[in-house]
Amino acid sequence: MKKIQASTFAPIPPPAMPYGPDSELVLAAAEVGKELASADGVNDRLARGMRVLDRRLGAARVVLYMADSERRSLTVQATHGVAPDQFRPRFGLGVAGRVAESQKPIVVPVVRHDAMALSELAELSTWRDAGWNLVAVPSARAQPISAVLCAYFRHRDPAGFAARIGAMDVVLSLMWKAIRGESLDETMKPESEAPAPSPQAIFEYANMIGASVAMRQVYEQVGQVARTNATALLRGESGTGKELVARAIHKNSPRAAMPFIKVNCAALPEPLFESEVFGHERGAFTGAHTRKKGRFELAQGGTLFLDELGELSLATQAKLLRVLQFREFERLGGVQTLHTDTRIIAATNKDMERAVREGTFREDLYYRINVFTINMPPLRERRADVPTLAEYFLKKLAVEHQKRISRISSGALDALAQYPWPGNVRELENVIERAVVVCDGSVVEERHLTPSILDAKKPDEVEAPTLEQAVERLERRMVQEALSRERGSIAAAARTLGTTERVLRYKLQKLKIDPSEYRS
Repeated sequence: MKKIQASTFAPIPPPAMPYGPDSELVLAAAEVGKELASADGVNDRLARGMRVLDRRLGAARVVLYMADSERRSLTVQATHGVAPDQFRPRFGLGVAGRVAESQKPIVVPVVRHDAMALSELAELSTWRDAGWNLVAVPSARAQPISAVLCAYFRHRDPAGFAARIGAMDVVLSLMWKAIRGESLDETMKPESEAPAPSPQAIFEYANMIGASVAMRQVYEQVGQVARTNATALLRGESGTGKELVARAIHKNSPRAAMPFIKVNCAALPEPLFESEVFGHERGAFTGAHTRKKGRFELAQGGTLFLDELGELSLATQAKLLRVLQFREFERLGGVQTLHTDTRIIAATNKDMERAVREGTFREDLYYRINVFTINMPPLRERRADVPTLAEYFLKKLAVEHQKRISRISSGALDALAQYPWPGNVRELENVIERAVVVCDGSVVEERHLTPSILDAKKPDEVEAPTLEQAVERLERRMVQEALSRERGSIAAAARTLGTTERVLRYKLQKLKIDPSEYRS
């Protein structure tokens, strides 16, 4: 049995015995082997084998990928229950890509809540009608070609995920033998001869750290807007990662191969804004010795990220409105009208509705920008992500500063979790960097943190709760997260928590939690 690799959001229990001698899993594997042994073409045999997985195991959607480790390419070989164009396979990224690279199985308990699984789906709406879970297994690598089998199930198996992994491992080995019976040159020929993009050139949701409910909603919204050309407005406090989300939208869009150009609207004085954004002709003003392309021209076909949009003056807003409305502009000092095919993503930390009411921001521009809004949660509202973020920054900065630091002490993590973080993720990164610099050992301890962090850890706030209080807090958090994931469905939340609907209703009444508040 191969080692199981857990998905982003759910630890996987240790594998048990994969299946008994009389189980449905064994019958499914035997029937698949029978179908694959027929004399028909390999694609027909694969299709019939996948139908067996559906009929016997309930795998309503099945995908078989071919992976080429030398070219770092991943292509769809066969599907069942879903069209091949519903997937965006990328070697090393997403669930299938990571299985192909690591040669380890991955389980995703709830697909719609897992950023890694969502990143390879082309149309997210078709995955919300049930609590899809995913099991992905690799074939034994045959350099440089291997295979990955992904099976999507509507419901969890009472026998556990380990049993499904065991059965699919057998099924994939049979499929792999059937495929290798034909010419590998024809069967595994890539769809395009273009070289596969490097993994560094591809952005994946997993680059955004966090598994809290608030961040899962951000991942889902990024997936919704990325595949369109809609203008996006990112709102949130300074330091919450708006630029990171803007890059995620761009890199997961059809414009990913084109430029991503950013403009800090607060850093450009009004006289220079028009020249920087729209460009200028030679002689347009003193010192304009040559023609200069503006940011709109540099971002042609790609994405223009307007950071701190709320800082623009009214005069500058009027010039920007024309570009958004008619998709055309002139360089400063020029007479030629230029057309632009550029996607706009804007970001602001201001209350835009208040700015419109006070007359400091144009109402017509606000409505042009506010097509699809993503609200970035402040770090104090996603405290569960603080330890993960801290560990991420520790590893990154320890390498950067050439320090051998292995971890953060539990006391230091407690102090970080209790701090309100007015500067959000940016402040957390600065705190960890300072701790790395002053750390004189292999562990970051409380004494390495800034005084403001330590002052926030007051004795009355860290007093240990009673057993009853701790149990109630844990129950409340688990119930609230389950209701949020299942959009207020008590029955689905009960299944997620591994309890009955009657018990969950009792807990809701005891904890005074209204499930209707979580429905969307």
